[in-house]
Amino acid sequence: MTQSILDQLAAGGGAGCVLVGEPGSGKTALIHHVLRQCSNTYVVHVRGSAFSGRTAFGALTFLLSDLDPEVAAHPVLILRGLTQLIQERAKGRAVLLAVDNGEELDEFSAMALSQLVLNRTAGLLASFRDFSKAPAELMGLWREGILSRVDLEPLETAETAELLEAELRGPVSGAAVANLHRHAGGNPHLLRLACADFREAGRLRSSGPVWVLDPRRPTPAGRMAEAVLSRLDGLSETQVGLVRTVALAGSLPLAHALDTVEPAEVDILQERGFLTVDRESVPSIRVRDAVLARSVSLALDGATQSALLQGLRAQTAAAVPATGESGADQPDPAAAIVDPVRLALWRLDSGEALDPASAVAAAREANAAGHPARAVRFLTGLQDHLAIPAAVLELVQARMSQGEYGAALSAMSSYRSLEADPDPLDEIRLLLAESRVLCMAATGAVSESAHTGLLAEGAARKHDGLLAKATERTAELAAAGDISRSDAAALEREMIVARAACNSAHGRFLENAAYLGPLQAQAAGYDNGFRVLIGSWLCEALGLTNRQDEALELAQEIERLLDGPGIGRADLARSFARVLHVHLAMGALKRAGQLLDQQRSHGRTVFPGLTAELADGLLHAYAGDPEPALRCLVPAVAQLRLGGPASLVPLAASATAYCLALSGDAKGAALHLQLKTKAADGGPWSVRRGTRHFAALAEAALGSPHAVRRFLDLAAHDHRRGVYAYELLSLLSAMRLGDRENLDRLLAVSAQQQGPFARMCETYAKGTGSYDTQLLIQAGAMAEQAGHIRFGREASESALAVASGSGDRATVRFIHRSRRGTVAPQPHEGPDSTDEYLRALTFRERAIARMAAAGTSNKSIAADLNISVRTVEGHLYQVYSKLHVGSRRELGKIMAEKAGGGK
Repeated sequence: MTQSILDQLAAGGGAGCVLVGEPGSGKTALIHHVLRQCSNTYVVHVRGSAFSGRTAFGALTFLLSDLDPEVAAHPVLILRGLTQLIQERAKGRAVLLAVDNGEELDEFSAMALSQLVLNRTAGLLASFRDFSKAPAELMGLWREGILSRVDLEPLETAETAELLEAELRGPVSGAAVANLHRHAGGNPHLLRLACADFREAGRLRSSGPVWVLDPRRPTPAGRMAEAVLSRLDGLSETQVGLVRTVALAGSLPLAHALDTVEPAEVDILQERGFLTVDRESVPSIRVRDAVLARSVSLALDGATQSALLQGLRAQTAAAVPATGESGADQPDPAAAIVDPVRLALWRLDSGEALDPASAVAAAREANAAGHPARAVRFLTGLQDHLAIPAAVLELVQARMSQGEYGAALSAMSSYRSLEADPDPLDEIRLLLAESRVLCMAATGAVSESAHTGLLAEGAARKHDGLLAKATERTAELAAAGDISRSDAAALEREMIVARAACNSAHGRFLENAAYLGPLQAQAAGYDNGFRVLIGSWLCEALGLTNRQDEALELAQEIERLLDGPGIGRADLARSFARVLHVHLAMGALKRAGQLLDQQRSHGRTVFPGLTAELADGLLHAYAGDPEPALRCLVPAVAQLRLGGPASLVPLAASATAYCLALSGDAKGAALHLQLKTKAADGGPWSVRRGTRHFAALAEAALGSPHAVRRFLDLAAHDHRRGVYAYELLSLLSAMRLGDRENLDRLLAVSAQQQGPFARMCETYAKGTGSYDTQLLIQAGAMAEQAGHIRFGREASESALAVASGSGDRATVRFIHRSRRGTVAPQPHEGPDSTDEYLRALTFRERAIARMAAAGTSNKSIAADLNISVRTVEGHLYQVYSKLHVGSRRELGKIMAEKAGGGK
């Protein structure tokens, strides 16, 4: 923006820019930044204000006072006098008019400034909160193209992260960034205030070097809310009351607002930008600025909220005919016009207790919207909530969504201990819920030792039986006419979802492919939400077996559906996660990156905060690119340890360990492997399998002699399950570590699979087995195209080693030119330099290689670099392997030759 403004001002006098942005967006800071770079410019500072705007030429009084009284008394002569005065003071320098609060200028000041621009006496740089209120003269200059316009939009999430890291002087977790970004609306000034508020309240806290969000601490109002609420100064009591009511309700029917206050009041609030009208089937009003709405809600105490709620009820009841019911059976009048979740929050914050029906309805809405923490709050506040079947169902779903499998088991066990007699629909849904809980317990997600008495021996293995029982019971009830056909159809869909989720959680992908295939063929008759769910599970099943092409085709269809209506936020996120996992497991890393970029660019973010951070980190880890991976994974691990789903800790920790090992931090890698071991090894199969993959890679990078065997064991396990995509990935990892005995097996597995990754593995295996440099170069190119950065480099290194060993100098030169991006032959190309020779090594490995080649002992290297001798030995092992040398002496000789021009 600075450069854009400077370019416009470079045109000389008679040009300039207007900056438009809300308070706190950085307009004044940007103006000062521009002015600091205009050292040879005479700047005239002009500030508009409500006070000066009441007087003709009020904003220019400081200049008019230096004019001759006779000149200042005649408006016709003022412009000539101002021009002469400014030119005298400028002494030949360019003149720039720097105007703040441009909408507050009186019309005479605006006219004078515009004339100074038109007669090329000065350039103009003016800031506006609302350019639609700009004086007509300045608006005209913009319309004629004399002034350009720069809008300061709210910060994007990545920019918020950058500002927070600068403010806190350290990395910030994605969850903290997302929460603060939403809270402050991307406004830089409010963001800094909110950051201070969060720190003081303990909601933002340090965990080692990382700042993380503590979700157990409430969101504070603090200085940010105080700054935002100052916008309400000057409103009448009635207007403030309406803004507060609408903020707490989220939105209200326009007709209701017009019945309770004078229409003129609504018009004023709309004209001043406080309220906006949504023209839907039933027109409604809401607070235009979401940050203001949240600040209003946070700043109101319980008594005020209660008074506003009672007022809303009275107004609504007066407008709605009485139902004849009384007492506890009388419905809440506010429920007719306020969203169930909003009303439940309002009631709780007012100090009211929720009734069971309202709590369950609000929890159901919260779960569907992807807010399980709210559902837990609504339900746990009920007396004897574990005795209410509908409440238990929603509570179990909320706990499962949060990864709190033990808490879900506890809720289910408490209900079963009551030996209640639910109605038929709840009976079947409770069977399904219990099946889901025991299904996750069977994966190891629930520690038996931690829940002694809740989980009987062998009980977890009975989840399939419960699902079968639910199916049989549904058929019995439908045949007897105890449930309607629509209820039976809804239950059948729930059982399909439960069966697909169970198969996926246990890695039964061949079974899921056979089960969901016929259902997908009839998908056109289902709603979008159900189609996305079964489609994503089928896509996962196809992609992890031998049907990758079908999986990619189905993934494209799911991606189109994800942008459509009728899909709950929770189902949206889970379905997207499955599609993303398919691309990672199939080796389509570039496409996975495109999916993440696309979802970030959409209006609704599928993966917010922690989930997006972890997904980005895993993508870079699969690519073998440690630096960007660690920027995401280190904060993600810190956040998960504080309050994230426990089942994700092993995956994030093992991927972090691998990337730290690649970066030369053996100690950090070992610590994260220990963290992975201590965490509960349970949860969905895909999470557990990813954990084992990265743990094996980390051990290999740390020099474990058992790494190849680990990958071969994993491949055998994958083969038995029919998860051939992971089998291929394991066999490839073993070959990259030096295994040649299973080359034919890798060729056979890759030949049976579809897609570019399988062809890449096949090409690499053939090139390795036949020492064919062209095939290895081709495999490297295929890897880079798919996003496998590290593997592409390794394949190129293998090709270089084969070509060097066979004396194929032309191929050696070709590979080096390809790395430099200059494939065409270079005239007078000299011998390869030492830097080029060491290019395949990491930064730490290059440093150690140079020191070792110079004759420095391992002990001295360790002391200089502040690492252990064992770490130095591990790095040297990697150096020798990558450079294909057998000793320190050979390394020193080759590097001396490179440095000496090959002589």
